[in-house]
Amino acid sequence: MAPDSSPVEIAEEEEPPVPHSPLRVAVVDDHPIIRSGVRALLECEPGFEWVGDAESPERAMDLLINTRPDAVVLDLWLGGNDGIEMIKCLRPLVPETALLCYTMNSASIYGERAIRAGAAGFLSKKEPQSELLVALRTVCRGGRYMNRELMNTVLDGIAWGRALEGHESLTDRELQVLRLLGMAMSNPDIALQLGLGVKTVNTHRENIKRKLGIRSSAELMRQAVLMVERGLFGG
Repeated sequence: MAPDSSPVEIAEEEEPPVPHSPLRVAVVDDHPIIRSGVRALLECEPGFEWVGDAESPERAMDLLINTRPDAVVLDLWLGGNDGIEMIKCLRPLVPETALLCYTMNSASIYGERAIRAGAAGFLSKKEPQSELLVALRTVCRGGRYMNRELMNTVLDGIAWGRALEGHESLTDRELQVLRLLGMAMSNPDIALQLGLGVKTVNTHRENIKRKLGIRSSAELMRQAVLMVERGLFGG
């Protein structure tokens, strides 16, 4: 019997899938328990790699520039330093790193400001840790993460052309001044803290009073202190 001369098909071996590189994440927070907690979470979760942490703006800049992580979990207040200004400084230094705010600050006051400043997401520390992983995956893919409260605020503003009122109408600098007033700082101390002149601080105070409908300096101080006590500025 003549041998079969039909061509023999050789099965090509499939190449093994290329494993995805883990998402490299840094943590910037002035509370050691938060830094250690986020690190423990990331080290136990497949697909993530912890690359370092920092507790101050200066150390944060060194860490992010040297490690170039995919994302950074970032608190808004580091030892009294203003987080919105920090985001503005970090954004051009590490444009490839997604900045995810993980904070106790009020989303209604700070969420939209943080996004405008360059943050990729805003998440409350009151949320379960599993939501932090969801937020990190979202921002590392180039998306935006906002909680329900912040999303509704943003969408309402788009849909209804909502005019800014109350604390939302304050500029970032005015909000800084209001927070420091609530911490019982004097005008000269605020000027020194923010690198401003005392006259400029006085001008900001008058603008705050006008926008919030406050008539006296005593009432301004009371409202500022109440906001700090209620945790609206975070901590």
